[in-house]
Amino acid sequence: MRNLRTIRQLLMATTLVGAAQIVEAQTAPPPNAGVGPEVSQNEIIVTAQKRSEKLQNVPIQVDVLTGKTLEARQIKMTSEIARTVPNLTIEKTDVYSNSVIVLRGIAQAANADAPVAVVVDGVPQDDPKQFNMHLFDISDIEVLKGPQGSLYGRNAEAGAIIITTVQPTDNFHGFVDGSFSRGSTVDASAALSGPILPDKVLFRVAGSYFRTDGVIQNTFRHVPNDSVPHDWTIRGNLLFNIGSRSTLNLIAQHEDYKAGHVYFVPVWSGNPNDFELPQSNFPNRGNGRTTNLTAKFDSNLGFATLTAIAGYTKIKQLQITDVDFTNPVDAALHPNAFPFQLGDNQPFSNRIYSQEVRLESHTSSRFRWLISEDYLNARQFINTHLFFDLGNPQSDPFNPALTLTQNPAIYTRSNWGVAGQIDYDATEALTLTAGVRYDTDRRKQTNLLNGVVRTARFSAAQPRLSAAYKFTPDKLIYASWGVGFRSGGFNPPSFHIPIYRDEKLTNYEIGFKTQWLDHHLTLNGALFHSLVSNLQFSAIDFNTGSQVTSNIDRVRINGAELEAVATPIAGFDLFAGMGLSDPKITRFATNPAVVGNVPPRGYKASFNAGFDYSRHIATDTSFFIRGDLQHYSSKFWFVDNLDVQRPKTYVNGSFGVGYRNFTLSIWGKNIFGVRSYETYFPGQQTGLPYDVAFPNKPATYGVELSARM
Repeated sequence: MRNLRTIRQLLMATTLVGAAQIVEAQTAPPPNAGVGPEVSQNEIIVTAQKRSEKLQNVPIQVDVLTGKTLEARQIKMTSEIARTVPNLTIEKTDVYSNSVIVLRGIAQAANADAPVAVVVDGVPQDDPKQFNMHLFDISDIEVLKGPQGSLYGRNAEAGAIIITTVQPTDNFHGFVDGSFSRGSTVDASAALSGPILPDKVLFRVAGSYFRTDGVIQNTFRHVPNDSVPHDWTIRGNLLFNIGSRSTLNLIAQHEDYKAGHVYFVPVWSGNPNDFELPQSNFPNRGNGRTTNLTAKFDSNLGFATLTAIAGYTKIKQLQITDVDFTNPVDAALHPNAFPFQLGDNQPFSNRIYSQEVRLESHTSSRFRWLISEDYLNARQFINTHLFFDLGNPQSDPFNPALTLTQNPAIYTRSNWGVAGQIDYDATEALTLTAGVRYDTDRRKQTNLLNGVVRTARFSAAQPRLSAAYKFTPDKLIYASWGVGFRSGGFNPPSFHIPIYRDEKLTNYEIGFKTQWLDHHLTLNGALFHSLVSNLQFSAIDFNTGSQVTSNIDRVRINGAELEAVATPIAGFDLFAGMGLSDPKITRFATNPAVVGNVPPRGYKASFNAGFDYSRHIATDTSFFIRGDLQHYSSKFWFVDNLDVQRPKTYVNGSFGVGYRNFTLSIWGKNIFGVRSYETYFPGQQTGLPYDVAFPNKPATYGVELSARM
């Protein structure tokens, strides 16, 4: 504890000293590539509309995190993206690889599709268990806000997150970095890139390794619940330059992990502001393997560019965890405790195949067009198998005599979509855009206990119109209208509501993108009004041990975003962002008493800000200091709005030195140790006689060393 207090004090003191120096500093950028200010917003190229464009020219609110940004701000997991993006949260829940995305007031329902399309190297990540990944060797991440269904299809109703890994290079290049932090945590990554045949065949291989003893203590078993014995990933990339006009990119990735899984805690008081630690008697454990294969072909046909992308994913996981989240000793002290101990043995697998074919005109034309077709097929197996916990963790999960209930089922889906978009420069200042996509999603559920088969078909057109006007090359305003669609699906076979309905969002938006003071200040913002029908939200049906999804008839969301990036002096960057959203239930026929309430996981405001400062202290040597904070307003956990988490503010920071190609940094996350819940299920939502919640991580501190060649 003494060492942790020392590191915390050092981080805080260094932040104050660095902030004081910033006021009078007039320095040049540092020599180390891993330590310096971000490139100008005007220089960032994005592919938000599936073509390369300058960020400031795209009539969509887009947040970009380059690989340099991720490194500088110690963003190691996808859940940490939200630290720099207003109106976005990514929260832990359920299994190790799962997370819940909330963007512009639209939340993901457990075991249902996300409201945000997630695409990695052009391949859609169809399963929520794919998103909570380690970020290593990343080129950039684009977070698009507002419905993007006209290009990215179903489930892009709130936006899209586009992740691009670093591509092979024609010169030898590599890096290695590693950090050690609280909980005996080791987080390391490395990459090597270069030519096999110069200009013809290039390669890149990258990998990451993570392990931790854990930092969230179980008060009954006296061991951390979030331990990860191992989590390693390796990625290989081959790039073939075929003639002067075509390329073929082959990417293979495999991940293997063993980790603590579900560690919800009982909140006996029923107050989400009373923080509890895990106290279950059953050791939660799980393991998983994921294999991804990607092939991307690009060819310049002269009049247009042809792109074909195929992806294959195979996921296999097993979790064996506590389900009542208590222990016999503590449960005996609480009159509302569950009368007996239960566990869950849940095997899961998924096989996903996707392909896209796209033809797009060149960006230099006054009239630009794009057409695409894609197909996705998935086959998922899951069995929520509840058993009586008699205190024998090695044998109880597999003893048929202890089975309480189970829901083995196979879920298959086939999704087909076709899309088109045109952009027309009506004048040098005015650009008009029109796009539309049609999706059809066929789903089938097979109950393996009785052979009952359910089928459903969900389809929708997703149009988008926008007009962008440039007053000057650096100042743009836009207005847009768009429709987003999230497919419906099946609840577990034993639940009394078999099918939850598809969700549709209509969004009206006006915004601006501007740069001032010779690109030293970027100021972007938007106002939006969204109408949602059949909003999906989740609950736990404890009687069947299943996470289920239901619908709210209508929800209205009014919101705004304002973001600024400034470089007042060389070597000093500032950023700030504010997100406002006012989601409100306007119709709920089955529960009219909640009309006027905030939907589950909703909050009304978020704010983030930070700085990045560096200066020379000697030849080839630089000093840097960075800090950022996120503030979230009160969070409403369920439709009745009876369980509200108070506002929370989290602070992160780092400082260190760079010498030539080496960087040494000391960092802290959640420096002040703010405790909160990432997920909260009140008893009225689950059927349990008490509330349960997923605790966040406490303050963590570490040291990192990296080297580049």
